[in-house]
Amino acid sequence: MIEAIAELGKFQKDHNSNIKSDFDIWIEDSYDENNYPHLLLIVFKKEKNEEKKDLFEKDWEWKFDKIEYLPHSSSYKTKLLYKRGPSNGTDKTPTCKMTNKIKGSYKRKIESWFKKNQQAEYLNEKECEILKMINDEIEEKRDEIISKLLEKTDDIDGGIVLSVGFYEGNRTTKFLGDYNLFQKFIVEKSKANYFIKYKQESISNDKICAICKKSKSEVYGFFSSLAFYTVDKKGMVTGGFDQSKSWKNYPVCLGCALNIELGYRYLDDQLRFNFYGLRYYLIPKITHQKRSYDIIDLIQEYKNSPKITDSDRETITNAEDEVFDLIKEQKNNVTFDLLFYEKPQKSVFRILSLIEDILPSRFKKLFDVKHSIDKLIFFQQKKEGKRIFKFNFGVIRTFFPNSKKEGNYDKAFLELTNKIFSNTKIDYKFLVKQIIYILRANFVNDQFFWFNTIKSFMLLIYLNKLDLFRLKNKEDKMDSQFYRSFEIRSKDELETKIELFFDNFKEFFKGDVQKGIFLVGVLSQFLLNIQQNERGATPFRSKLKGLKMDARDISSLLPEIIDKLIQYDKNYYVPLENLVSKYLISAGDFRNWRLSIDEMNYIFVLGMNLSKYFKIKSEEKKEEERNV
Repeated sequence: MIEAIAELGKFQKDHNSNIKSDFDIWIEDSYDENNYPHLLLIVFKKEKNEEKKDLFEKDWEWKFDKIEYLPHSSSYKTKLLYKRGPSNGTDKTPTCKMTNKIKGSYKRKIESWFKKNQQAEYLNEKECEILKMINDEIEEKRDEIISKLLEKTDDIDGGIVLSVGFYEGNRTTKFLGDYNLFQKFIVEKSKANYFIKYKQESISNDKICAICKKSKSEVYGFFSSLAFYTVDKKGMVTGGFDQSKSWKNYPVCLGCALNIELGYRYLDDQLRFNFYGLRYYLIPKITHQKRSYDIIDLIQEYKNSPKITDSDRETITNAEDEVFDLIKEQKNNVTFDLLFYEKPQKSVFRILSLIEDILPSRFKKLFDVKHSIDKLIFFQQKKEGKRIFKFNFGVIRTFFPNSKKEGNYDKAFLELTNKIFSNTKIDYKFLVKQIIYILRANFVNDQFFWFNTIKSFMLLIYLNKLDLFRLKNKEDKMDSQFYRSFEIRSKDELETKIELFFDNFKEFFKGDVQKGIFLVGVLSQFLLNIQQNERGATPFRSKLKGLKMDARDISSLLPEIIDKLIQYDKNYYVPLENLVSKYLISAGDFRNWRLSIDEMNYIFVLGMNLSKYFKIKSEEKKEEERNV
């Protein structure tokens, strides 16, 4: 993955005209997409011996002259040399961002910077002298500078960037970026981030870089722009407890470090996508450089094109910028990593999940199975002319939510997502346990019960078609009826049609126990419908014990259902009752059913919510006539 990010950095170098050297990679744009539209310069004027043009010649001095206002823009990026430092300290140069705490920002970010850095070890004598000169002037003119800053900001609304400028005679104002002195702070401090940490240095010479696999004059041990590893604990260092030798863990040369930084920025800008409340980077991995660049260009164009609409593409997520449909059309000479992450703060990067080496053919398989599942008769219901069931990863998210009420299941959701993309087996019982947990809450609160049950059936069929369960007796080819109109027209075909259903989904109905429980669920829903019509209430629901029934409870429901139907004089389901009895007798003693309570109740729930497909059409018409 890290090598692929470095390749993205190389792509940026070749395609971004604003990157002319490695130096351009280190500095940041203080304009920040118009969040800081105002620029204030503390201008120092050169006085005495005006004929001397070299900034570092003696016999002259810099004096505070004025506060200059300029409309800010990205064009000042290389001039201001902005690079963020710690929030409670100075930035890398005397350029900082401010909002409304002008006085405090000036003292902490500008005044403190000159005081702290006037004897930096990588400066020569003349450079130290110039910083001392400015520092002395700042200390002497502190009140005047702050007063003029406050005066200048009275009428400014919005973010402000504060920096230092220099005026030499009749020429225009110069910026920090015009002087090698201030450029050194970007170069040296940026490099230092790669090998200075924990008050130690980790650097070695003439060693092999872990990224480019070439021998380099210097390699560093504390490079961690993506937090892909850490040596904050001494025991994590290869070969002992000496953190100065952490370069042995993951030696990175300067060129590769810069490529990774640039590649990471490109990921964040162009290859960042959303996934049901989570964020991920899509990282292409190709060995052939030209092919790699073509894929990146294609993804970028696809993501940003205003011509692309929802009707023009298929999706398996809810994200408007999803590109999986494009990826599935590529050849298998490219793989993709999905890096799920969170950034609670700008300086904090946490990897939540990494799905590696996904082939385009895998994406195609996910879409092909989706299309076949969407066509099943059980999922073709419409509301106001629109389909209400289409498989996407939102179906999974239904049962692994992240909410205050239901809890945070992000970890389990990502684990399941990982297994789907990487073609890794999934624990069927674990999934059913989670599904019934959500459905019980729906049932008790009388919310989304039918809707989420149908979605759960869709999910299980989808995963089984992907061969992700270790289930036996899988049906390879679905009967065409289940794509057209599955219905039972007469008593004579009741048992045949029900057996056809069980045969086509035999991975879920392996034996007569499952079949009997399912049909008890069907009959239970028939009774509940009658109670609702007759009484406007469904007292029989209490018999279902919040969907936590054990085998004894379920086996005892059939005689109670029949008794209630007879009491209402609406026992229209004798053929179905006889078939249920047949399955339950064949299933044997309920104490030997060997199904978990979760599995039994899920099968029961499925019967309840698919019950409409198991009514005999001829009998249904008679029932309607009797009720008129």
